[in-house]
Amino acid sequence: MADWRTNKNALNFFSPWDSYATDWVSSQSRIQEILRIASPSRELVWRGVSNSAYPLHSSLFRHLLNKKGAPPTELQMLSAEKKLLRIARHQWRFDNSTALELFAQIQHFGGPTRLLDVSFNPLIALWFAVEQKFDLNGDPQLDEDGRLFAFDATRNLLKLDGQWGGYEIPWRDNAQPDWGIKLPSVWRPPAYNSRIPAQNSAFLVGGVPKVTSGTNAKYRKGPGDGISQGTWKIGEVRLATSVSLSMNTSDRALQARSTPTFTIVISSAAKAEIRNVLENHFGYNSASMYPDLYGLAKYGTLAL
Repeated sequence: MADWRTNKNALNFFSPWDSYATDWVSSQSRIQEILRIASPSRELVWRGVSNSAYPLHSSLFRHLLNKKGAPPTELQMLSAEKKLLRIARHQWRFDNSTALELFAQIQHFGGPTRLLDVSFNPLIALWFAVEQKFDLNGDPQLDEDGRLFAFDATRNLLKLDGQWGGYEIPWRDNAQPDWGIKLPSVWRPPAYNSRIPAQNSAFLVGGVPKVTSGTNAKYRKGPGDGISQGTWKIGEVRLATSVSLSMNTSDRALQARSTPTFTIVISSAAKAEIRNVLENHFGYNSASMYPDLYGLAKYGTLAL
């Protein structure tokens, strides 16, 4: 079976847009560059991943990709969600929550959903990008290059209102006409568990990327004016991301109505220093990020 978590698709897709951090100081400079270009009028959310080769795939998208050997379609994602929701309500009897709230709880306990975890705090996301990983024996793994994403959430914050807070799946049956084209929405959930406030967390919620006539230009293969450098085919886009993106470099001026995504690669050689600063000067560590008994059972016992 192909290892979809560490292939060159994501590296090829994101690398033309990367900036780089090689130590603590440069990591803060790269973050400040993004904040500066975004300006105070834009609200950003951040996501850190420990390996820069990882695609931006939700757990449900990755589950279906591994199962089918090809990126799932929106209909396949929706079919799996409807089945999961039916099982949760009819067999486990969790029938007193909205669809989005149920998916959030399933996501928290490690189940497959289309939700992507993000944080409103760039330092918290940075900690996840440099977090120490351990093998099955509890021994530290060698650090690899990580990645920090920043997403513009300014016009895409959602609330559990009549549209999004219903009993049925909000995006069912093409209820969202631009689903899969615009940047995913950002949902700041209630504090269902202690990790949500600890991580200042939110979720990206969006459809499987698609293009219509004239919209594939945003998937160009690198920065610059026009599309002379070529564009990614939609199948290639889906191998890199399970939600729609509009990539931007941190030194490229933004259009007023743009919804950019930025990336920073965190050098493997910089991780130990950045981790040390975050843990010893800012108090971000496994206990603060995973402040529940599940966190203690998984991470606290590594010290034994």
